[in-house]
Amino acid sequence: MVRPRSTTDEEILDAARACFLEHGAGVSTTVIAARLGISHGVLFQRFGTKEQLMRAALLPPPEPPWLSRARSGPDERDARTQLLELAVEISAYLERIVPCLAVLRSAGVPTDASNKRPDDLPPVRARREIAAWFARAVARGLLRPVTPEHAADLFLGSLHFRPFHQHISGKGFGQADGRTYLEFAVDVLCRTLDPVEDPR
Repeated sequence: MVRPRSTTDEEILDAARACFLEHGAGVSTTVIAARLGISHGVLFQRFGTKEQLMRAALLPPPEPPWLSRARSGPDERDARTQLLELAVEISAYLERIVPCLAVLRSAGVPTDASNKRPDDLPPVRARREIAAWFARAVARGLLRPVTPEHAADLFLGSLHFRPFHQHISGKGFGQADGRTYLEFAVDVLCRTLDPVEDPR
């Protein structure tokens, strides 16, 4: 007799994430198990409760993957190239986590924010790291002197709108359109902060 292939935790989380995003927080764990071809009980053996499964599948990682790029920069290349790289990474991350956070919110599942000091909340840390990036860019002469927090707010704000709009409206943006938008947003920001041409 052939032993059935075991299902990894990662496969379970991928399937659960897809089901929660497609059907919402109310989706039955039976539906998730059926998608995987496993018994309903396996989900509870691995993750305990539906809420624990939901949290494991939908909560973002403790640190966004783009943070290491922000912390290590900028380098000697032009600001536009580096900001576009950051924008692409941050935008892809937001497109993944915004719908996940919305499902968790709709289910009333805590996202760990209550356990953290205000300075440790992910949006606060993200703003702090991007502001530090802008401060280093100004110090290197890549950008004209500005308040780094203002530049960070402008940059991050331009990246947050589209994933929220996409999720709320249910209307996606094409990949090519997304890249065009990111290039436009970074170009506008870089023209404003160009150290050679003061826009005033």
